[in-house]
Amino acid sequence: MTTSHVSPTRRIVSAAWRIAVAMLALGVGLVVLVAILPAEPDPSDPGTLATRISGGIALTGLALSLITVLVSQAGQKSLRDAGLQDAGLGDARDGWRLALWGALLWLVPSAATFAVLALVGASISVTVPAPELAQTVVLLLLAVLLAEAIPEELVFRGYITTVLGSVTRGWWVITIQAVLFALFAGALRQHWDPMDLSLFLAMGIGFGYLRMITGSVWMAVGFHTAFQTGSQLILTHDSVEFAGGQVAGMLALGAIPFAVASVVVSSTGIPRFVRPLRRPHGG
Repeated sequence: MTTSHVSPTRRIVSAAWRIAVAMLALGVGLVVLVAILPAEPDPSDPGTLATRISGGIALTGLALSLITVLVSQAGQKSLRDAGLQDAGLGDARDGWRLALWGALLWLVPSAATFAVLALVGASISVTVPAPELAQTVVLLLLAVLLAEAIPEELVFRGYITTVLGSVTRGWWVITIQAVLFALFAGALRQHWDPMDLSLFLAMGIGFGYLRMITGSVWMAVGFHTAFQTGSQLILTHDSVEFAGGQVAGMLALGAIPFAVASVVVSSTGIPRFVRPLRRPHGG
């Protein structure tokens, strides 16, 4: 290995440069995607969602291509090392089992919390026919998966986390990538409200923890997709109406599912039916 002969300062500078390139490329891709979206007041419009999906396919391709180039330039690392495929998984289907498990870890506590809120009068009501709701949910899920969850997780919890691992360890990696994720969100949105930034910071820490526990981005992809799909559906779409306030909504959408997921993953790990092969050695 040649890295042992490289000074710490040079490794830090190299890591910072590679992280900056990855964040800049992803940011440009997201800005272009937003620019090509139609000025459509209804986010549930199928045309708007289809445009998001198409742009998401291109953005996911950009993220994969970018990481492939950056990893190859680094010389000694593979895509597997960037967290794209866990060393303990046989193929991509096992990765999607982790993604589905991550989505389930969000869905169950969120649904349970909304059920409790409904008992005290803060219920969710559907305002459109069932087929239209189903169409919106499917299109929104695909849009979130392709335009947000996969590219963001590949870059932040995949590549950037791996690069940070070359200069620091453990919770420092999680914390630094989470701070970068929050700053990235603030720069893109041009909105620096402390509450919003704290939300993205918490997301970065939560997704980073899932990455650390599993050695893979897949579980974070699943949780990220479920969380953002549910949040956007309830908070920004007219297909459903929530009778509770914003605090109650974020409690059910974010705080409780994130807390439950962290407790479950920390205490029980990954079920064997989700990851049938042996777990990778921790790093």
